[in-house]
Amino acid sequence: MKTLKQKPAEDNPIFLPTDSEYDWLTAKIFVRSADFNMHQLNFHLLRTHLLAEVFAVSLLHNLPMVHPLYKLLIPHTHFTLQINFLARHTLISEDGVFTKFAASGGLRLWDIIHRFVQGLLGHYYKNDAEVQKDSELQSWIQQIFEHGFLSKDSAGFPRNFNTVAELVKFVTMVIFTCSCQHSAVNSGQYDYGGWMPNTPTSLQQPPPTTKGTTSKATMLQTFPDISTTVHGMATLWLLSRQYSDFIPLGHYPNKHFTEEIPRKWIHDFQEDLKRLSDDIKARNKSLDIPYTYLDPAVVENSVAI
Repeated sequence: MKTLKQKPAEDNPIFLPTDSEYDWLTAKIFVRSADFNMHQLNFHLLRTHLLAEVFAVSLLHNLPMVHPLYKLLIPHTHFTLQINFLARHTLISEDGVFTKFAASGGLRLWDIIHRFVQGLLGHYYKNDAEVQKDSELQSWIQQIFEHGFLSKDSAGFPRNFNTVAELVKFVTMVIFTCSCQHSAVNSGQYDYGGWMPNTPTSLQQPPPTTKGTTSKATMLQTFPDISTTVHGMATLWLLSRQYSDFIPLGHYPNKHFTEEIPRKWIHDFQEDLKRLSDDIKARNKSLDIPYTYLDPAVVENSVAI
């Protein structure tokens, strides 16, 4: 059952699988097109790219390179500012791709990241008072709150840290957002959107207002033109591919941590990720359509594309 606007009305009927073949196909096409734009601009751009940028900018402004949180998070900001600059310039600018051609097993990973962050930060912050007294740490979260979320408590982000537990949960979220969440919403775009009718970037005709008025001809007239289709497919292919400088989650080629205990936590983190990757690969062998996008082996360490 699909209604093409928020509320059923005389000019907005509820389309059903029992309607004519092209009524039902056309209804699904409009919903998939709306879903494409919501996915790209909200779940992908806003909730991973731009959120990661807020964390990265505040990190560079407030934490010195010797600070443990800088060492922990800087690998998860690799290329983020550069890729966001390119996104603003080539995707959502006045003459960008989206403006011109568009209408507008995670829990196990979270637990593994949380255990790693808890162990590593617990090495540096022995109690809540040490968190409260760290002025650089507090400046980091204050800038995120003030500039990233305009000091709005309703956004759900803290303005300061009072406990080790609060800090650990927040940093876990930062790493998860910059790696796993982005992989989940980015890596499968071409797999599921490369066939244009499944995710039309835009549509050329308004949605039908009455039943029984669609046909193969009207459906083809509704689809985006060839140029728009090609640009959309090329963009999804570009965003979904794995590049030669790919760095998987939990791998830190620039060795910021040199002490024995943090390096042990990194090693344990990598071992946990390897076990999860093996479990996912084993599970996928029994699936008709394997889900690979949250396999740690293919999750990028940062928002780098």
